[in-house]
Amino acid sequence: MRFNRYVLAIAVIPLLVAIVAGSYLVRWLAVLVLGALLAFLLFGFDIHVPLPRREKLERVERKTDVERVVTLIERAKRGRVARSLLEEKIAEIYATLSEDYNQTFHSLTSEPNEAIQALRSEGDFLDNLEKALKIVEEDLYEDRGGKLQG
Repeated sequence: MRFNRYVLAIAVIPLLVAIVAGSYLVRWLAVLVLGALLAFLLFGFDIHVPLPRREKLERVERKTDVERVVTLIERAKRGRVARSLLEEKIAEIYATLSEDYNQTFHSLTSEPNEAIQALRSEGDFLDNLEKALKIVEEDLYEDRGGKLQG
């Protein structure tokens, strides 16, 4: 059903009756007829509502671990929070290597080892990070008995 002049004319008649009629009962009957006509018009038309595409809803871009670490390092150049997160990551590495994870992690946060101290030292943050990672690498190499496992 398409909206045209005839439908408008049919809808105007009960509207005029509702406005002009003197009797209270006639006005309410005209309002009810107008309401029924309006409901018929609204539900008689095909309402086209575009639905969101499923491709956009289902496709969520996930970052890889490497991308997350790169973002963390970029943020650590400017902020203290990201630097503390990197310190925690290094402490997690050492805690994972130890037999008591919790004790080692808490002891490293209160009494930092050489790698964390190198990271906290003054100067260029990226150079300090590189020094800290070399220390971690050497400690990992020593912990495996001098053998690199691939």
